[in-house]
Amino acid sequence: MSQTSRAAATVLTGVALAATLAACGQSESVDPQTQRALDSALTDGDFPGGYSVVKLGKDDESAISEQFDESRKDATVSPAACKSDADAPDVAKTGRVVASSGPSTLSESVAVSSVDDATLVAAVTGECARVRVEVTTGAASGTTVDITHADVTTPTVDGHRGVVFRQMSTVPDKGRREIVIGRVPVDGYLVTVQAVNADGSPPNRAAFDATLAAAVRKVAETG
Repeated sequence: MSQTSRAAATVLTGVALAATLAACGQSESVDPQTQRALDSALTDGDFPGGYSVVKLGKDDESAISEQFDESRKDATVSPAACKSDADAPDVAKTGRVVASSGPSTLSESVAVSSVDDATLVAAVTGECARVRVEVTTGAASGTTVDITHADVTTPTVDGHRGVVFRQMSTVPDKGRREIVIGRVPVDGYLVTVQAVNADGSPPNRAAFDATLAAAVRKVAETG
């Protein structure tokens, strides 16, 4: 698998699983806001040493959105209250970047959103701390995914409070995958950073923490 394909597959996994949760809310963009989101995406020099930005082609971007919709559409989520009805973020209106270092991948997105930190916390705690998703349409039809959220914290990053947690997903016959996810509202935008290792080992937490701090700072400074 090429570096680009591996990175795209990593984003697909994170988006497809996170999409089942009532987390981000729907965003409504206007041109100046959209431009700020696009300008706020991290670049090569913003990532920790050893990480390089992976260029995703149009086919990769389309696949991400299609996989999001296929995995979400008509899926059965238990508890039902943990299912999100949000559509995939509009690629043209979302700042998005993926960087990799060997098997380690970091991804970031910035989108206009009115979601608050309390909503983000509620989406991964309480009855939504453990979720079962049964996919009923698309290429993954028939797949059952068990998702657990653990080590949920509510850090304040450069004055902005968000949520950071580990998301463990288990798929029969495909093993277990761990993703570290951070979501921080910043001045009317939602900053999301994910870290995952393609080989199934725990993500690089130091690299994740540095990337989340850089992402939040860049959105605030771009304004």
